[in-house]
Parts: sequence; C-alpha cells; structure tokens
Amino acid sequence: MKFGTIITAGAMLCLMACTPGSNSDGIVISNARIKTPLTGKTTTAGFFEITNHGTVQDALIGAESPIAETVEIHLTEMENGVMKMRRQESVILKPGQSLSFKPGSYHLMFFGTTLKPEQHDTALTLKFQNAPDVTIIAEITDGMGGAHQGH
Repeated sequence: MKFGTIITAGAMLCLMACTPGSNSDGIVISNARIKTPLTGKTTTAGFFEITNHGTVQDALIGAESPIAETVEIHLTEMENGVMKMRRQESVILKPGQSLSFKPGSYHLMFFGTTLKPEQHDTALTLKFQNAPDVTIIAEITDGMGGAHQGH
C-alpha cells in the first residue's frame, strides 16, 4: 500500500508541475522558464505566457521565488535608438488579453539568485492586484531554451 501511495503522490506532483497555473479569477500562466544565471552572476531573467480569462481587468503587481532574494517586473523597449530596461510597478491585464513575457519585452528579473547544481525547476508565485496569487513550477533553462544541466 505504501508503494502505491508513493506512486500516486509522485504522479500528482508531476501533474502539478506539468500543467499551467491558474486561479479562480481566470488568470492562466503557462510556459514558465527561468534562465540559469551566467557563471559567477546572481541575476537572471524569467519568462512566461499570461492570459486573463476573467471578465474584469487585473494587474500583475509582483512575483517571488525561493531561488531569489528579489524578483521584479521589467520592460525592455527601444528609446531613441537605445534598448533600455526599466522596472515596472505593474502590468495591466484586460479581460481576454494574453501577454508574452519574453526577451526584449516584459520579463521578470531575479536578483540574488541561488541554484543547486541538480535543480531543474522552482516555484514561482505571481501576485495580482485583484486575483489570488498563482504559484506555478518554472523550468530552469540554459538560456537557449534547453533544460538546466548544472554548474
């Protein structure tokens, strides 16, 4: 019986890690990934897709993860021919709107990041102005889209 319980618990954890995160207010997060920091660095970036399936506007107002001291929302944009990255206090999500957090656009910045060599994923909690928090499992990638291979 214990063996069956262990298999069931393992299957449930895989199901939780492999499915998009959502909350009861219609916010859905998918394809979450965090780049492995460059050797000797503790800053990195995170990306994901977010959709507001709800009927009211909301705003992403923050994020946190156990691998980072601080997580901030940033936007990279071109200004007078120069790419600039700026911290954002929030990102508005209109009803029915989907938004990609990706390189060269909105993204998360992780500061004071620490990873274990064998770590391939981590919890990521997104905080909203109105909706409940959404916690998902984000894959740790090598920056080229592949899974983290250790340090």
